Amino acid sequence: MEILEIIFPILVIGFVGYLAAKSSYLNYDECDAISKLVFSFLVPALLFIKTATVEIPEAMAWEFLYSYYTPIVFLYLLCVFISQKLFNYRPAEQSVFGMGATYPNIVMVGIPVCVYALGEEAMLPLFILIAIHNLTLFTIGFFVAEQDQLSMKSILKSLAGILKKLITTPITGSLIAGYIFNLLNVPIYKPLQTGLDLLGSAAIPASLFVLGTALHRYKISGKIMPAMIIATTKTVVLPFVVWILAFHVFIIEPLWATTAVIASAAPTGINAYLFAHKLRACQAQISNSIIITTLASILTMSLIISLLTPLA
Repeated sequence: MEILEIIFPILVIGFVGYLAAKSSYLNYDECDAISKLVFSFLVPALLFIKTATVEIPEAMAWEFLYSYYTPIVFLYLLCVFISQKLFNYRPAEQSVFGMGATYPNIVMVGIPVCVYALGEEAMLPLFILIAIHNLTLFTIGFFVAEQDQLSMKSILKSLAGILKKLITTPITGSLIAGYIFNLLNVPIYKPLQTGLDLLGSAAIPASLFVLGTALHRYKISGKIMPAMIIATTKTVVLPFVVWILAFHVFIIEPLWATTAVIASAAPTGINAYLFAHKLRACQAQISNSIIITTLASILTMSLIISLLTPLA
């Protein structure tokens, strides 16, 4: 399949969303309503029904997780160190800096690109990554941001809060529910499955549309050097290290290895900006990096697809 045939439909849908927001055809409240529809209903429906019906391997693919999360944790901590030494950032800023450099937008970008490039067989490894993605990164982010104030009591309380919040979010909750249905072999009423399939089928194009509307909110505004370091780490260094581990260190099925590399090459996720907004740190840097990585990922993900999909 030609690269243009994979990337072009994704770009078109995102661009339509961007134009809809930029032209004020959709205002902020309407964009937020569409986003809530997508991430509270459409994406959870897709994740639940696919997880509930997919054939899950008997053994956990630990090497797959090592190849993906080892570079993320290492680069997160490296970026924390760089931001402290190079920019003299305080802990909250260090945490956000690391988040921007290692938080890929798997749901909005990773799922559609992997599905179009590799087929629905890529859904299972993506689901595994998504299931533990936020838990891993937000936990590290909390430790870094609160490093000067940590105590055993605060650690346990915050971890419990993070876990509760993740489990009760529609995306993580739908994955857990789908896994339970799959594990217990619970039959799904056929008309209900058809309805969820219909909802889920709209999730991928709708999430791309929402990505386009969201990009309209972010502007390039100062703090270019930190943003460029974040963007370079996110779009070049992270997928390169994942590629080394997935293809040359661990023994991983090529489809899963390719999925890991493509997912890691996705642009900085919008949740990184929400994290920055919550901590009130590095908001300009993350806003800049979202725009830069989104544009750069068109090239980097196209290159990865052209090189790796023949292997998968």
